[in-house]
This record gives sequence, structure tokens and C-alpha cells, in this order.
Amino acid sequence: MKEKWKKAVPYLATIAAAFCASFVFTAFLLRPEPLQVGSAELGAIADGTYIGVCQNKILFAVVQVEIQNHEIVNIEVIEHKTAYMEQAKQIAEAVCDEQSLKVDAISGATLTSDTVLKAIENALRKTESFE
Repeated sequence: MKEKWKKAVPYLATIAAAFCASFVFTAFLLRPEPLQVGSAELGAIADGTYIGVCQNKILFAVVQVEIQNHEIVNIEVIEHKTAYMEQAKQIAEAVCDEQSLKVDAISGATLTSDTVLKAIENALRKTESFE
């Protein structure tokens, strides 16, 4: 019986190592990346409600941005990962308060902050005319 286990141990160790390596590789591939968030010229944006979307690997954000008189009056986070929804709402609120996409990321939720900011930028970019 001990002889069988001695022969099986290397195989089991190889299987365990392969499983761990595949897990680490998959986690690395799915990890969200830092995003470059630009700016938007509010003076060029007409009144209305605009939808913005950003997918950053496993993070996905959908926002609704309301513009009145060339100002952001409301940003609603329609969809985001539940565990980070509070941080996503904080970023949206900061953008409304500052009237700018240049706001500080939420500590401990930098990738969430980037994803929401990029979704807001995408909503505002849809509205600009490129003449």
C-alpha cells in the first residue's frame, strides 16, 4: 500500500502545481488594468441624458450622466460590481461636485474608480461634435 502512495505522490504534486499555475494565470489575465481617463469639454455638450459604458476585463460599469446648462447635474451608476457599488457612487458624486473627470481615486478602489471615470468620459464623449 505504501508503495502505491510513493508512486502516486509525484503525480498528485504535478497535478496540484498545474492547477495552481492555471489559477494564477487566469487571475492575471482577468485582473482589471489602470485606465487613462481624459477630459470632456462641458461647454460643448448639449442638455440631455447620456449613457456611458466601460468594461475593464472583469469590471463593468454603466452610468447615466445628466447635463443641464453645460453642467453635470447628476450621475447615476446603473450597473457595477455589487462589492464596489458604494465606491462607484462616491466617484460619480465627486465628478458632479468638481464638474471634472480629474478627481482623486477612492483609496483601495483605484481600478473601480478608473472604470467608472472612463464610463463617464465615454458618455460625455458621445455628445461632443467632432467638426
